[in-house]
Amino acid sequence: MKSIFLFFVLLLLGSFATVFGQETERVAPKGKFGRKQKSLFTEHIDFEGMVKRYLMKETQPMEPLEGIYSVSAIISKRGGFLSNPNREKIIARKDNYAKVVIMKDSENSHREYLEVSLASKIPGKYPVVGEFSSLSEGKAFVYKHYEPKQPINSYSFVLSEFDILDGVLTEVVRRKTITYKLSYLKVYPKKEDIFLHRFPNNK
Repeated sequence: MKSIFLFFVLLLLGSFATVFGQETERVAPKGKFGRKQKSLFTEHIDFEGMVKRYLMKETQPMEPLEGIYSVSAIISKRGGFLSNPNREKIIARKDNYAKVVIMKDSENSHREYLEVSLASKIPGKYPVVGEFSSLSEGKAFVYKHYEPKQPINSYSFVLSEFDILDGVLTEVVRRKTITYKLSYLKVYPKKEDIFLHRFPNNK
């Protein structure tokens, strides 16, 4: 009988210690070495996770342009002093160097779509790096790219049937024609993601 009573006492003390420890962790400040507190929640969603949920909403179906994209770039040149004007030379290439989100901007009447970088140096804040405006054709867009303390560059973009956005910017510098090509590959949602979301029981 005493052993049973002792067991319940120890169980009660153990539960109290666990709750007290959790409450202490909740209110305790950072230690002298700046160690961050651990979250008490077992599940977390980052910004990309929230965007995926937004894109899959059923109340207002997303626009074809909306999604998460992986960005690649190619810079090439033609011409120049004593160079063949018809020969194009690639001077730089960056594959999958950035991941961005393109979504409808309902908060800004002067901007149709905004582009947000998923890379952020400030926790909880993600930079707007560009904007898209659709043309009358529906699959052609004008893209304005933002850089800190730099002039805004405008690209001509086309959305293909395979969820790829291709953009081009051309400029002439000292008899050389420099061409900047951007390629946006949609990584989410793919067409199969949308199908499985709408018809989850189909195989």
